[in-house]
Amino acid sequence: MATMLANSLRADRIGALRLREVCKSEPPDSIEQVVRCMTERRTGCVLVHHEGHLVGIFTERDFVNRVVTQGVDCSQPVESVMTPDPATASIGDSVLAAIELMNAGGYRHLPVIGEDGHPIGVLSVKDIMHYLVQYFPAQVYNLPPTPAAYQPAREGA
Repeated sequence: MATMLANSLRADRIGALRLREVCKSEPPDSIEQVVRCMTERRTGCVLVHHEGHLVGIFTERDFVNRVVTQGVDCSQPVESVMTPDPATASIGDSVLAAIELMNAGGYRHLPVIGEDGHPIGVLSVKDIMHYLVQYFPAQVYNLPPTPAAYQPAREGA
């Protein structure tokens, strides 16, 4: 099973995964507008683009670290608190390449760029987990809610 997973990680392309539909905004959009979009779509990030090209990403982490803790007014433009020029993956990259990039950078959301260079979606840690579950469904679905908890004795008679 592990060999099959390793081969699949190298062979499967990001484009074959169900990418999350994302919120998109323009650099002058207010932080408030962007956070509202994230809330409505129940997503953890917004891709900031200008003329179809990705110029930044704004995540929940950015909101906490750059807005809340710094006391920034939410009417300010998102470009003042976004992460500019984020790392991206191409739709043709392997799932393994995406995992390695996310791990190396500590990213929870990775913008995915189409063949035309325009952002088409976001790959999240949750999406990667769903991908991995298909290889180990019994082990994952049978985990106890608290993996460290164990039952010292059998229940019943």
